[in-house]
Amino acid sequence: MLLILFIYWIWKGFTNLALEYDKNKWGYFAIGIIYYYAGTLLAGFVVGLLSVFIGGLDSIDDSSFSSAGWNILFVLCGVLTCYGVYKLLEHKGQKEKLLQKKEGIESIGVSDEN
Repeated sequence: MLLILFIYWIWKGFTNLALEYDKNKWGYFAIGIIYYYAGTLLAGFVVGLLSVFIGGLDSIDDSSFSSAGWNILFVLCGVLTCYGVYKLLEHKGQKEKLLQKKEGIESIGVSDEN
């Protein structure tokens, strides 16, 4: 159930961002979902590697990473990654909008013909 809420949150946020900056809303939604899962996967991979380096291969078994605390950590890393990408796209959109405004003001009264 919580996963459905996260997917809705990602869809809503990235869709609103795409509509605000005249971008493809499904493309931005896909970017959000991909980075959410990439963040969780990367967090799991890093924790697994650190566990192997610190405790050796004997410290890794199926029950060592199945607790709720690890799951919350991995989901939190995914959410933070998704939020970082959201802020990056928002900043990029603001810069593009500012550039369009600046180009529009400077080109008033200038004809395209030589």
